[in-house]
Amino acid sequence: MIQALLEKAFRALSCPTPADLRQALESLPLSMETVAPVIPEPAGLPYGRRVLLVTEHVEIVLIQLPPTQESVPHNHGDSFGWEWILSGDLTNVIYSLAEDGHEVRPEKSITVRAGEFCYVAPREIHAIRNQGEIPVVSINAYTPPLNHCQQFEAQDYSIF
Repeated sequence: MIQALLEKAFRALSCPTPADLRQALESLPLSMETVAPVIPEPAGLPYGRRVLLVTEHVEIVLIQLPPTQESVPHNHGDSFGWEWILSGDLTNVIYSLAEDGHEVRPEKSITVRAGEFCYVAPREIHAIRNQGEIPVVSINAYTPPLNHCQQFEAQDYSIF
């Protein structure tokens, strides 16, 4: 069922703008009940990740971030996208690149609650963190499909 919904919302998109991507996400009649059968468990990463759809112009990914877990700082290459939080409260930490070009330092953090959206700009370095007691589940839409993503070493970020 979820596959048919995604196909209908995203298959026809060609070079979508941020507004196009968000509108397509918002058109989805999704709930935790709808995505429950396909929620990925962590395997090799601190979070579960399942690619649900890839077209020439769009990639849709379902993420499950357990309590107390976080990703390493990373970017999505030249892709931009939206993260739609279906469950839990996600902390999105935004980083800046240190002068050495390898380490990053935190600049700010934003809490994104269930039902809310978070925009991720091209080349933006961020990490996702779950400081809550329930898993964060999000459906993420990116354009173009993810390619050339990078991971970074974080300097101490105990300020967050």
